[in-house]
Formats: sequence, structure tokens, C-alpha cells
Amino acid sequence: MSATNFTPQQQQAIIDQDQNILVSASAGSGKTSVLVERVIQKILHGASVANLLVVTFTDAAAKGMRDRIQQALRQAVDKTKDYELKQRLRMEINQLGIADISTLHAFCLHLIKRYYYLIDLDPQFRLLTDSTERILLTRSVWDEVRETLYATQDAAFEQLTQNFSNDRGDDGLANVVSQLDSFANATPAPQQWLQQLPQLYAVNDVSITKSDFYQQQVLPVLTGTLQQISADLNASLMQASGDEFSKVKVVLEDELMQLDEVSELVSSAAWNEIRAKLLSLKFSRLYGPKDEEAKVIFAGIKDTRNECKKQLQSLATTYFALDEQQTLNVMHASQKVVTTLADVTWQYRQAYQAEKQQRHVLDFSDLEHYAFDILTSNSTDGQSVIKQLQAHYSEIMVDEYQDTNQLQESILQTLTSDHPGNLFMVGDVKQSIYQFRLADPSLFLRKYEQYQQPKADDGEAIILAENFRSVKNVTDFTNLIFKQLMDKKVGEMDYDQAAELKYGATDYPEEQVPTEILLYESNITTSPDELQLVPDDKMTGEVQMVGQRIKAMIEQGEQLYDRENKAMRPITYDDITLLVSTRNNNNLIVEQFSRLEIPVTVNDAQNYFQATEIRIMMSLLRIIDNPYQDIPLVAVLRSPIVGLDENALAYLKIQNQTDEYFAAVLSFHDQFDVNTASDYAQQIYEKIDRFLNQLNQFKLIANQNRLVKLIWDIYETTGFLDYVGGMPGGRQRQANLHALYERAHVYEDSSFKGLFQFVRFIEQMQRQNQDLGEAPAQTTNNTVSVMTIHASKGLEFPVVFLMDATHHFNKDRLRQDYILDARDGIGITYLTDERVKIDTLQKQILKDTVNRKDQAEQMRLLYVALTRAEQRLLIVGTYPKIDQAINNWQRAFQSDQMQLPDQIRAQTNNFMDWIGMSLIRNPKFDTNLLTTDAVWSGLSGDPTSFKVKISTAKDLNQGDEDKQPDEDLAIQDQLTQSVSDMDIEQSSQEAIKQVLHFNYQHVAATMTTAYQSVSEIKRLFEDPDNSQLGQLEFDPSARQKGRYVSADLGQPRFMQKTTIPSAADVGTATHLVLQTLDLQQQPTIEAVEQVITRLAVANTITKEVAQRINRQQILQFFKTELGQQILLQPQRLKREVPFSMLLNGSQLFAQLSDPTERILIHGIIDGYLENDDNVILFDYKTDQVRGDNQTQAVEKIVQRYRGQVNLYGQALKQMTNKPVAHKYLYLLAVNQLVEI
Repeated sequence: MSATNFTPQQQQAIIDQDQNILVSASAGSGKTSVLVERVIQKILHGASVANLLVVTFTDAAAKGMRDRIQQALRQAVDKTKDYELKQRLRMEINQLGIADISTLHAFCLHLIKRYYYLIDLDPQFRLLTDSTERILLTRSVWDEVRETLYATQDAAFEQLTQNFSNDRGDDGLANVVSQLDSFANATPAPQQWLQQLPQLYAVNDVSITKSDFYQQQVLPVLTGTLQQISADLNASLMQASGDEFSKVKVVLEDELMQLDEVSELVSSAAWNEIRAKLLSLKFSRLYGPKDEEAKVIFAGIKDTRNECKKQLQSLATTYFALDEQQTLNVMHASQKVVTTLADVTWQYRQAYQAEKQQRHVLDFSDLEHYAFDILTSNSTDGQSVIKQLQAHYSEIMVDEYQDTNQLQESILQTLTSDHPGNLFMVGDVKQSIYQFRLADPSLFLRKYEQYQQPKADDGEAIILAENFRSVKNVTDFTNLIFKQLMDKKVGEMDYDQAAELKYGATDYPEEQVPTEILLYESNITTSPDELQLVPDDKMTGEVQMVGQRIKAMIEQGEQLYDRENKAMRPITYDDITLLVSTRNNNNLIVEQFSRLEIPVTVNDAQNYFQATEIRIMMSLLRIIDNPYQDIPLVAVLRSPIVGLDENALAYLKIQNQTDEYFAAVLSFHDQFDVNTASDYAQQIYEKIDRFLNQLNQFKLIANQNRLVKLIWDIYETTGFLDYVGGMPGGRQRQANLHALYERAHVYEDSSFKGLFQFVRFIEQMQRQNQDLGEAPAQTTNNTVSVMTIHASKGLEFPVVFLMDATHHFNKDRLRQDYILDARDGIGITYLTDERVKIDTLQKQILKDTVNRKDQAEQMRLLYVALTRAEQRLLIVGTYPKIDQAINNWQRAFQSDQMQLPDQIRAQTNNFMDWIGMSLIRNPKFDTNLLTTDAVWSGLSGDPTSFKVKISTAKDLNQGDEDKQPDEDLAIQDQLTQSVSDMDIEQSSQEAIKQVLHFNYQHVAATMTTAYQSVSEIKRLFEDPDNSQLGQLEFDPSARQKGRYVSADLGQPRFMQKTTIPSAADVGTATHLVLQTLDLQQQPTIEAVEQVITRLAVANTITKEVAQRINRQQILQFFKTELGQQILLQPQRLKREVPFSMLLNGSQLFAQLSDPTERILIHGIIDGYLENDDNVILFDYKTDQVRGDNQTQAVEKIVQRYRGQVNLYGQALKQMTNKPVAHKYLYLLAVNQLVEI
């Protein structure tokens, strides 16, 4: 951009001086051009580049800045006819190479090398740049510090260790110490920051509610939550306006009254009084209207009300779980733990510093701290150096100022002058997305607000709002979203007129394409014929949807405007960039795009240690070190390195079923007899023999050579490196394997040796979800790019897809046993002597604080994503049910202001919900999607153009059923014709054609399994008089699933976050009690209690489940006619009887016509009475009977289980050779016996 094209605001930022200047430069506003032009103008007016300090965020930015300044200076040399100026400019060009245009780290290194003597630092040092070496060193130092502390047997350290560790190890303590160390490093005074951490817990007031901590930190959180609940309930009350909602209105009004009482108490009452009120809240049952149309409205009201109820109840469990004295006790005990933690962290820091000094190495944090020590030295020489530096630099320019931290700010401030100020800062706080690197956007925000005050004399704020990057609609869309989302309360700054983007790229054509919102609905009902078209998971469907949209762009020749040539042109693949929040789905994108024949380049590989090829290599290294590890061994045997399938793995294990898997492998190999072995065994043997020979070879190399020699020998011997090159994403996979070799090299160069230590090091990193960075892969031209939003910052792309916008924000750090904040310190979970974990009140408040900061960071991340687009913006997401998403978005109508309600914005957990809520009040939103008549006129004049498109699996696959077979037949015909044209014998031709046209006779049998459970096929047996039993259509996905079961596996219990038992848990436990209860006499409440206690003590059921078992329901069963009959003849009773039976496959599946095909059915019968000439079957059910009409509800449950009981009857008849006289369902919830 030439100087004549600068806007007035840009010109102001270029020429203003003699004061501190903060330039708030919005996305695409040309801040780099402004910064370069300011440097040029200073040089042209007599300043020297040697007297400027220009600080950039990255080395690449520094190089780019230097190159642009050089180019501008050369142009100035060519233009001027002033000989003296020409010579001076040439001298400036020569000085550019040594000018202070660099990252802050590079500048600090320069200071240290020059003034090391001021801090008594040995000048002979090297920089610890490799992450592998740094991680190894920190782990080694921590291990030494930890062992030393263990040896002291200090009670305080023992309590600290228990507080942050678990039964698997003390990595939890290592993690919190490491995190505290990182936070301390970002401050000018680390020791002081650590020492003040316990002060947060020093609440010494008699009453908690009168303390500053409560008034300043707790009360605002409670008040904000209660206000939002009130707004939600009032909105629901407005919806319940008709007579049919009279009962609903009574309930909502009562709850609003209770809410008002709570709101008054939290502001004025004592702790225990507030707690008592919250714990005593009563919530009545909502009864909905009969009218079908009103039921739709009622569903939304009920969802909102239940969410309010949940939030209100959570106030009691979150903040008021303990009474006042208990809360104070926990605070005081936690203060001691935090004091010890701060002390241990300081000991670790000292030990780490000593180790680095001994090794003569510095890490990046040392650069900043040592530079700060130099600049704050109180010695005579130190003061002299500071004055020299301040006099030397006429101006200090800082790019990306919003990403600095407190320590970096302190370094810069020591170099500046006060009268006049000479600090020039450029950045955009809306693009501050490096909180995880401890960037502090509040530094920018404070100056931004301070410098805009009418009488501000300490600095000037200049706003660059024009966006010269994007078409008008992208700018309008961004403003539409953020003027409703971002303010000080939630986004940490107001998105006001000054912050809004102004359209500056006026060279674009007026006609522009609307922003597209692409939604994939994953949880839809499909017919059996369509099941084969349903993607395996939601992300697969979403990626397929995006792939098809990209194909349509290319094949239909959709256009972009070429700004350089001033003409329209077709979109190409390299115009398109997919922005992702995480890298977890990158391999899926590569796979699906490969199937669609879309070229793609992934700029951010999936997490390095999670890549399949790296996991295989690490498994191989583990078994080279110790082959008696079943999981790594099987992983290698199953991998392409050996190539066994599941059947072969099972065959090997049969050889030795009691020892480790490697023993079974050796047994098979040693006992193999070529004369008696089958062909199948021979095939396995050849692979195992080769594997064992290679394993012995690798062991020998590992013992006698370096690790890198071993890894490279594995690549050459197995051909694994070449193999992965032929897989999807082959270049990246090969780059990953090369990187493993390089990282092993670095590992051994860091004085750490041996295969075992290397494997252990990698395992530690994986446990802590750490990575060593990604391996760069070669890129190709004209491909779709995939990169993270963070990596895209500072870049721009013609077409942007924001992928997986419904991906939930990462809240992992809020779930840990500690929460850290640079300003407020640390909140911990305290472990009592009884080993009960209690979240301290300080942690709960910090959790809210950090969550709000995280939400603000996510908002800024969304801003960065949207503003990368030049001409096309497409936002993509997936919901199970779109109508549920729309109902959630409609909460936006609660606000009659431009900003959405505070609490809603703060609680939203994905980009798409923010966007949806911001669009739904716009009159251009498709009203056919709405379930409310609410309107808001505040956006009636908004110029934004957008469209929402909803796709399902059926939409994605429309037309494929007809197209694909035709393509297959065409290929088959081509191959057949090629065979006919070949000069080979007729008999051989016929044999080849027979193979090409071969049709397997039993295709139907491949579409199911020979094993089904009762619950999976129970609907086929609902009518016992139907001899055909009904038939199922095949689910083609059974090939992968194995049976007709749910695709979702239950979460392992140890991973479950909630401790509330599910209805299924309680039902299973109830069955156990009925199964084991002694029936030789009439059961009593004491007898039932003894059984439950015995099961709980034996850990067969949990205590929580035991408490929820309904004792009276169990006793009521034995008062029924059937129960009395059982008690009269308990010897005839059979309980929990397993069975298996074979059924003809043609009875189950319409496609199985072969009468010899059999299916194995299995199940467990709750109980039956076997009489002399018949049997009586019964089955317990613990299902809740819901609804106003109990008769209908009971019939619904009966219909649900009718097929299951009928199948039990058929099995029982075969087992006993006796007719089944009666079949009963007993519903414990309503004490009702129903005959089937």
C-alpha cells in the first residue's frame, strides 16, 4: 500500500509521536503496512534504524518486517534525487542486518550476551531450544526433588502428595508443580507470586458472607446466576399464556417467588441461612396440556424450566455443600496445603536453575528473567546501562501487543521514556488467542480504555477499523455476530462502534455470496434400505457434507473475484481452507476427501503420538525392550509389520491359554511340526518365524548400538517406512516416522541413553497429553488446506470453511483438582483425612473466573476464524436433532437488547450456538425452522446475507444408489473386454471372466452374525401366534458391529464424572436382591436390608446404588398371588436361568432363504416355577410408569417387553419339554402383575 492510499487513521498512526501510542488494528486493517511505513517515515525524517527497537511475535514476522522495510528503503533510494539522503538511506539498508528487529526472546538474548556481567552469569552457555531435551531435563530434576522430599518424611509434604495424587502414582503433583512454575515464569517476581498464593484462603472473619472474599468474588457470581434463572423462568412464563397452561403458570410463579427469596438472602443473610433455603427449595411437577399444538410449546417450556431447576440446585451443591464452620475448616486446611505447594514449587525452581547452570544452558524463560534482572539492576554499572539503553532507543515498537504477558510488559517498560513517551504498540485484543501461553490481554485493554479518556495525557489510542481483506458480507456477518456476543462482562471488551469492522475493500464487486451455515443432523430415523448410507459417526457425515459442497464449487464453476487481474475466475482447490479447532479429525478429513478425490494438505498433523504409525513403532520398541507386554505385542502382530488378523491372534493364544501372550507365541513356534500342521498354521508360522528372527535382531542392535541405529534398522528390515507412504496421508506419515528418528537422535544427544528410558519418557509424555510438535510434510499445489484456527492467525484465504463449529469448548482444566489464574492464584480440591474430595469455595469462584476468561478467549478465537475469509465463509456443524438446537437458540429472544443475555453467552459451549443465537433474531432467518412466534425488530435493517442449510445422511447419499452400481458394471465390462482382447488361451479367458463375474451365493449370510441376544431381536416375538415370528431387514453395518447392538458403548465406570446411579444400575441391583433373597420364609424388611448390605459390603453394588433400592417394592411382589405361590413351593423356583437356543435364520431375516442357516439366541430368564405338568414364567421390570394415564403407561411397557417374554416362553418350552401355562411381567414401580 503506497502512502497516498493510507486512511486518515492510518496516517495518524504513521506520523503521531512524542507520546505513547496504542494502535487497535482490527482484522485486515493493514497494521503491518502501517508499522513499516512508520519506520520508513522516521528514517526519512532523520532517525536511524539502529535507534529503533521493533519487537515482533514470531521469527517469521521479524524477517517479513525486515524484508518489507528493506524493500521500502530501496524504493525510496530509487525515487530520491537528493544525494545525501540517498547515501544515508543506503547506510540504513546496510544496518538493517544488525538492527533490533526481532522477537522479544531474541532481543533478550542480545542483552544477556552483551551485559551478562551485571548478573554474574557465565557467558559460556547454549540455548535449550529442543523441546525433547527440555522435557527430559525438567522430569529428571523433578524426580530428584521429589525423592529428596520423600526422604524427609515431612508430614506437610505427605499431605500435599496425597492431595494431588491417586492410586496410580503422583503425576498429579508433578503436573500442578509444573503448571505453577509456568505461571510464575510469566511474572516479573516468581517467588513473590508463589508466596502470595495462600492469601486467597485467609478468610478470618467470623461470618463468611461479611468477608471481602464473599462480597467481592462470591456474591457477584451468585447474583448473576440467579438473574439469568429469573430471566429464563419469566420467558417461559410469557410462553405459557393460554388457559391450557394454567397449571404450568402456577408452578412457574411459585418458583419465581422462591427465587426472589433466595436472591434477597444471598445479599443479606448469613451463610447457613442461605444454605438452608437452597436445600429446602421445592419443585412441583409440571403437567402439560392435552392439545397437540400446545404440547410443542410445553416441551420448550419444560426444557427451559428443568435447566433452571438444575442450575438452582447446583448453587447448593456447588457453593453451599458445607455449613459455615465446615467451609471455614476446609479453607484453613487448604491454606496449609497451598503453602506447602508454593514452597515445593520454589524448591523445584531453584533445583532446575542450578541444574541449568551446571549444564551451561538457558531456556526461553531464562532469557526474559535474566534480561529483566539486567534492566532492573541496582548496581552503578547496571544503572548506567539502563540509562544508555533508554537514551539509545528513540522509539520502541511492539507488534501483536495483545499477546504479551506481565514479565514482557515489565521488560519493555524499563526501556521506555516517560517524557515524552516513546512506546508504540500495535495489536488487536479481539485476536488475543494465546491465553494457554499465558498472554495477558488485560494489559492491552487497560491502555485501550485509559488512552481513550477525554483528558488522557499519558498516551493516545488510534483505532484502525477498516477491513481491506474481506468482502462486505463477511464484514457484515462478523459484526452481526459480535455486536450481540462481545462485551466487557463476557468478552472482556465492548464490541461497540469503535470496535466494529468497517468495510474497506471497496474494489470487490457489489454482488456477493451469502454466508452459509451448513448443519448436519446426525440422529435421524432411517429405513432399513438406507442404513448402509448412514456415516459411522457425526464427524464422518459432516466431513462428507463439506466434501460434497467443495466438489459442487469446483464442478459447477463457482466464481471468485481476482483482485489483481480485476476479473472473475473459477474457484480452485487451493482457494479453499478448512479451519479446525482441534487436530483430532484431520486424518478423517484426509480419508474422506481421498474417497471424494479432493486433494488436501494438512498443515497441522494429528497429535503426533496418537498417529497410528507412531503408536505401532512405540509398541514395537516396547516389546524389543520387554516382549512380555500383551497389548503392545498384539498391536505389533496385528500391524502391517507382522500382518496377523484376529483369527490368527486367537489361534496363537489357544496354544497356551494361561501364560502371557508372548509365551503362547513361543509355544506355537517351538512346537510347530511341518508334517502335521495345516495350511493355515503354516501361514501363521511363516509370519511368526520372521517376526521372532527380526525381534532377536532388533534386541541385539538395541543392546550394542544407539537408539537411532535401531529405529532406522526397523524401517529398512520391515519396510514399514515405505508401507505408510502408500497409505492416505502418506507424506505426513513418513514425515512422522522420520521425526521419530530425529527425536531419538536428540534424546541421545541430551545425555539420556537407552531404549527403556526412551520408552518410559514417551509414556510419561502421553500420560500428560504432551507432544513434541508436529513433523512437517511436503506440500503440493492446488490442494485444499486444513489448519487450526491458531495457526491461521495473520493469514487470509479466499474461501474458508469453519469446521466442527458444534465442537464443545475444552473444559478439561476446569475438571482438574486445581484451577490456576495469573491474577487470583490457585483454587484446589481438598482431600480430607477420610479421603473425601471437597472443592474449596475458592476453587469454585476461580472456576467461574477462569471459565469466563476461557469463554472470552473462545469468542476471540471465533473472531479470528471468521475474519480469515476474503470472499466466501461457510460455517459447519452437527447436531443430533436440529429442532433441539433451534429451541436452544430461541433463548436469544429473552433479550430485547442487542447483546444476548450474559449468562447464556457465558454458558454456551460451542461456536455454532453463539452464531445460531445471533442469527435467529434476524428477520432473514428462516421462520419455518422456528417453534416460537417471538420477533425482535432490533436487527430489521441489518444488511447481512446468510442462509441455513440442513443435511442428513439421506441428503448426502442422494443418487449414489443408482450411480454406484452403474459405475461398478462399467468397470467390470471394461475389464471383461480387456481380457477378451488379450492374446491368451480361451480356457484361461473363461477362467478370468468367471472370477470377474463371480457372485457369492450366500451374500445374505454375510450381512448378519450367528449370535444374537434376546434384547436385540425381541420385537420379532411380540405375537406368540405368529409362526413366522416376523423378519428383520439387514443392517449392512452389522459387518462392522458384529451384532444388532447399539453403536455406542457405555463409558467405563472409572471414566464417569458423575456419582449419581442410573436407573439401569438400580434396576440391576434390584434384580440381584430378588435373585439372592432367601424364600424359605416370608421375606421381611430386615431380610431385604441384610441382602442389600451384604451386596454392598462385597462391592457387588455401590453404596449409592444400595441407598436407591426400593425395599417396599421388593416386599410387595411377594404379596401378589404369584409371590404367594412361590413362597408356598420355593423348591420349584428357578431364578436367573441362562439359556441358548437355535432358530432358523429365515425366521429372523427375510434375505436368508437357506433353511440350514441357524442363528444362536441367548438370554437370561428372571425366574419360573416348574410344576409337574407345566411351567409358570415371570420377569421383573423396574421401569418407571410415567404420565397422567397409568393404564396407558403400563400398556406401553407391556408392549415394549412382550416380544422378550414370548421368546423366553419359547426357550423355556424347549428346555423343560413342558408347556408354559402362564407368562407374567411384574412392574415393581406400581406393584402390578400383568399376564402376557
